[in-house]
Amino acid sequence: MQGRIRAIAILGTDNVLIRMLVERSRFSIISGLRRASRTRLIRSMASGAAKSWASITSQNLPKQDANTSAKPTPIPAYPTIAKVSAPPRIKRSPSPSHVPRTQSKDEDVYILTLATDVRHHKAMTALRNQYFPKKLNKLAAHLTLFHALPGSLLESNIIPHIETVAAQTKQFDIHAAKPFRMKHGFAISVPKAEGGAAAQAVHAELQQKWADGGFLSEQDRGGCRVHYTIMNKVDEEADVAKAFEEVSDEWKGDWSTVEGLSLWRYERGWWKFQRKFEFAKKADGHDAT
Repeated sequence: MQGRIRAIAILGTDNVLIRMLVERSRFSIISGLRRASRTRLIRSMASGAAKSWASITSQNLPKQDANTSAKPTPIPAYPTIAKVSAPPRIKRSPSPSHVPRTQSKDEDVYILTLATDVRHHKAMTALRNQYFPKKLNKLAAHLTLFHALPGSLLESNIIPHIETVAAQTKQFDIHAAKPFRMKHGFAISVPKAEGGAAAQAVHAELQQKWADGGFLSEQDRGGCRVHYTIMNKVDEEADVAKAFEEVSDEWKGDWSTVEGLSLWRYERGWWKFQRKFEFAKKADGHDAT
């Protein structure tokens, strides 16, 4: 027999394969045997090798209880990933000058503004939306009288005095006149002679009624100069200067009628409208256009 004689014995397992390679140089005697004798010899050698392998593996495998049926090794399940909760949102601490002076640390804060006619309000809001940084702009245009009224005193003190003053106040006209610069933006003023003094009178009357309560913030205990903030919180001086120049050249002013007062609740930078307090009637003066 020329070349290599290969004898392969496959045991009864999926993972064991015994290959017997018989080289002619080592088993040349086989070539001289008859075919039947060669076959018997090869089978005998394969059987001996299989028994030797079975003996080796039986010594290494763990013994199994005869009373216990063989069970496949369970496949481990995927590990459970614990849900990670988002960190609690930290409530932003307002400026001390904007905090009402009460004993509650989580006091709801309310804002009081002048309520102008719809046409004027839309015009001023459009101007603010054009120049105020979009990512920071959460409010429509507004004329603020009080910045931090405490919610705990809303029903007992705040609203009753607003109702009283509103009922005694006549509607008046205001003029959104000239732009003026601020540190990081600019605003449009309401001159005293064109509605500013009337707004200050409303502020002073309410301030006097609330003075004994001792809850007004540092800012609300001060004076009042109503104005429309058009741009703010812009650090680039060149951007502020350019916008201010544009508005100064193009803005021609706008008149409005103040119809009453609006109360808002502060919520993380947003103002949520609560109620409007109507003034008695319009006073004699400039016609709103």
